[in-house]
Amino acid sequence: MTAKEIEPGCYVIQDDGPGIDGTPQDIARLFSIDRGLVSSKLWRKPQRGALGNGLRVVAGALIASGGGSLIIWTRDQCLAVTPLGDGGADVVAEPVAFPVGTRIEISFGPLLPRDHAALLWAEQAINMADGGAGYSGKSSAHWFDGDAFYELIHCSGARPVRDLVANLDGCTGAKAGAVASAFLQRPCASLTREETTELLLNAKSATTPPSIKRLGEVGEIEGLWAYHGRQEGVVTLGARMPMANIPFIVEAWAQTAESDCETEIEIYVNRTPITGEATVYRDSDKDLMIYGCNLSHVIRTPTKKGEWLLALNITAPFVPITTDSKAPDLRPFVDAIAGTLSVAIKRAHRNVPKGAHRVTQTESVLANLDEAIAKASGDGRYRFEHRQLLYAIRPIVMRETGAELKKGNFYKIITAYEAEHGEIPGIYRDNRGAIYHPHMGDGDIPVGTLMVENYKRPLWTFNKIVYIEKQGFFETLKAEKWPERYDCALLTGKGYTTRAIKDLVDHLAEHDEPVQVFCVHDADSAGTMIMQTLQEATPARGARLVEIINFGLEPWAARGMGLEAESFDKGDERRPVADYVLERADGAYWNAWLQSNRYELNAMTTPQFLSWLDAKMDEHGVGKVVPPASVITAEAEARLETELRKRITKRVLREANIDAQVAEARTAITLPREQLAPDAINRWLDENPDESWRDRVDELVDEVTSGDADLADDDNEDDD
Repeated sequence: MTAKEIEPGCYVIQDDGPGIDGTPQDIARLFSIDRGLVSSKLWRKPQRGALGNGLRVVAGALIASGGGSLIIWTRDQCLAVTPLGDGGADVVAEPVAFPVGTRIEISFGPLLPRDHAALLWAEQAINMADGGAGYSGKSSAHWFDGDAFYELIHCSGARPVRDLVANLDGCTGAKAGAVASAFLQRPCASLTREETTELLLNAKSATTPPSIKRLGEVGEIEGLWAYHGRQEGVVTLGARMPMANIPFIVEAWAQTAESDCETEIEIYVNRTPITGEATVYRDSDKDLMIYGCNLSHVIRTPTKKGEWLLALNITAPFVPITTDSKAPDLRPFVDAIAGTLSVAIKRAHRNVPKGAHRVTQTESVLANLDEAIAKASGDGRYRFEHRQLLYAIRPIVMRETGAELKKGNFYKIITAYEAEHGEIPGIYRDNRGAIYHPHMGDGDIPVGTLMVENYKRPLWTFNKIVYIEKQGFFETLKAEKWPERYDCALLTGKGYTTRAIKDLVDHLAEHDEPVQVFCVHDADSAGTMIMQTLQEATPARGARLVEIINFGLEPWAARGMGLEAESFDKGDERRPVADYVLERADGAYWNAWLQSNRYELNAMTTPQFLSWLDAKMDEHGVGKVVPPASVITAEAEARLETELRKRITKRVLREANIDAQVAEARTAITLPREQLAPDAINRWLDENPDESWRDRVDELVDEVTSGDADLADDDNEDDD
């Protein structure tokens, strides 16, 4: 399989497999948003994801992008599929010579910002597919618990029970009939939960679990770190009897990192990059800690110093998930994960070369930065995104240091460089946040470097801005017209504030109209630091030009409100807590408490949250926006003129019987059909590559109308 971007915003995925079976309508149906979950997605195998919504995401992205196209070549036909807003999909098919494989070409519309790393996960998965052979058998009854099997049975609808059983490993032929003997001629959906449990127990009793070795493994392949470890096992999972026995293989790859790098890890499940966040770092005792995806555990290493480049893959027919975005719950496999990573690290440690100094990644980046900037910017002709700079310099660093430059270390190097030398000319950062203006009706506006550079504050519209850690609260507040009641804009960076967020706040502070800025955050260690880093200087930005008023939530206030606290594993590394907490008389207590406890804003009900925020605003807010008399008068004059113009124009058009005049004039004009033909338009576009076909249409229409004296533009005649 291959995946590539053939032009900006247009992606191609192609393989040499058997193609997609079905009629054009069947294939288009796969890309329909309202397609129900099919039972095939519920068969547990070490080959697939957990939700079966990947093609729905493609369809939804095309619709949300404001256009685009989806073209599929398979089994000697070319299909142009159009996902529809009502959940369906249209398709136009034509025969082509394409007998082998499948090719899918996706072009997104203008509303979807270009992502220069869009193919990263696809390329990683394709590379992992080059490893050893994977599982090719059927799903096993031993891999299901009572709830999962009940869901599979009932999603199979009218399918005969015996037919479904025959698709379990070891249940072919007469054995399928024996397992399903009590339910012959019954459709799957007719089985009760008790009957489904009986059927699953029958299938487990009649079969042997597949050997773990049948799951296959990736092994040592190009593109992963040099030193490999492997461990296998079985975990028991499930909420309802009979439980599922899930076989798994954990593989790890390790390599030493440069002295100026931090330990980084890539995690895969069934050879596919995970969507969850996981990190590995040195704790205060110099042990390695892995954190995220429900992990918070020590990895034993042969040395208390040094950093590592790590990769991890779990092959299993089922891995629990923690969110709808398929972030995996890796806790059931933690012992094997820690053990396998430890083995790979020990093997890498034994092979650390001794001797002369090697070029560090920081040295390599800084020495080659000008060359990479020139490449990313087309020798200074174009603006470029900071990830483009990463991709431009990464091959150089790999060549000079022998290790891949990870984005975390790259951003750290660039931040330090810009703190000393100023921002790199022409660079910009992606949108990672949003602002909502009250009274404007323009929705949430993405906030990024380019947006802030061109931002113009709506005049006399708001005099307050609330930064909220979580954008999800936007919808609650907008539904209640809360921003409009307080003439207050809403701002978020979806967590920690970005450079663009801070620049936008400073831009508002420098405006002639005053503004108050408030910060709302969770009552946890990270939330207190969000408040502190928004106000104070960081390596990337100086302090704000306006005082940030801290709305909280703070843990002492949350406790007084009777909110429910959450606890989590403390771990061995201290979480930073803001100075304003430490400086309290009871700061030592709250510092310790925040290491393993928190209150979230979501702990409040919606009425409680709104009442809490109202009280904060009533205490600190300066009231509604009321501009000076001159501004009010000028606004009234402008609106009066606009309203008079609208009413008088309607009256003039009505009295002139404009529709009849247009119809009469149309009969006297002939359009130049030859010049409007596609071939003629193409020739014109060859000579005018910056134009659109609509520009040519406008030009020709202008030509045929300008020759009519009755249609002459009076303003143009006066100008002549």
